[in-house]
Amino acid sequence: MSEPEISMEKLRKRLDNKEQENKELREQMKQVEKDRAEYLQNVSHQLVAPLNAIKWHIENLTEGRLGIDRIQKVLRSVYSQATLAVHLAKNFNLMSNLEADHALTKLKEPLQEIKLCQLLINLADDFQPLSWDRDIKIVVRKDCFEDAPSILAMKPLISQVFSNIIENAVKYSNPATEIVAEGKYLPSTDSVAVSVRNRGIPLDPAHVKQLFDRGFRSPEAKSKYPAGTGFGLYIARRIVEIHEGTITAGTRDGWTVFDVTLSVKGLKGKARLRE
Repeated sequence: MSEPEISMEKLRKRLDNKEQENKELREQMKQVEKDRAEYLQNVSHQLVAPLNAIKWHIENLTEGRLGIDRIQKVLRSVYSQATLAVHLAKNFNLMSNLEADHALTKLKEPLQEIKLCQLLINLADDFQPLSWDRDIKIVVRKDCFEDAPSILAMKPLISQVFSNIIENAVKYSNPATEIVAEGKYLPSTDSVAVSVRNRGIPLDPAHVKQLFDRGFRSPEAKSKYPAGTGFGLYIARRIVEIHEGTITAGTRDGWTVFDVTLSVKGLKGKARLRE
């Protein structure tokens, strides 16, 4: 074979490779657009549901259809739905930021001293109305935090971590059970470990590693609570990683347990997010 023929053969192979690469890229773009459309539909559905519930309740309240006892229940429901809508909006905002900026470097949140016990008590108060109808009680064991110092962290982000964990626990807990949050100080690593446990869907060992993946929802979770994006635990993991902490899940003594460990002063001096 002459040199021109060899060159033409190489050129044809390169063109074939490029055509194959272009075909694969087009398929990837189609999948991205499909995922984006499904994501937006899911976002819309999840936000519209609590807002419609609030609208319906307000209509009943303003038209005088309800007695005093019923009004109290309706107001509790309005508070629950508003809490859920705010929680969803925060998650969607964080998800958009993570898509554009994987380390959330553009968020200028200040580092603050955070008492995790008080943070969890506040979140328990926020989410408790969501679980009243199913007789689920959210308990924060304050005695476990007695030796735990404040941690230095970005409060809105850490709050979202535990919001996502508690909201999941509320959704997937069995009726008439407890959700228990407790913590302890770990002197050896100068960190605070928090666990949130509930009795609900058992964690399949085959799915534990995937729980914190973007968009993952187990078949059991989809069956019990069809609506969902699978982003809550992914966002929690990313935020914990940004804080140089750890987050894990497992089953212990019949409980589904999420463990989060955060450094007390590990971010001190790392002020890129405070500029």
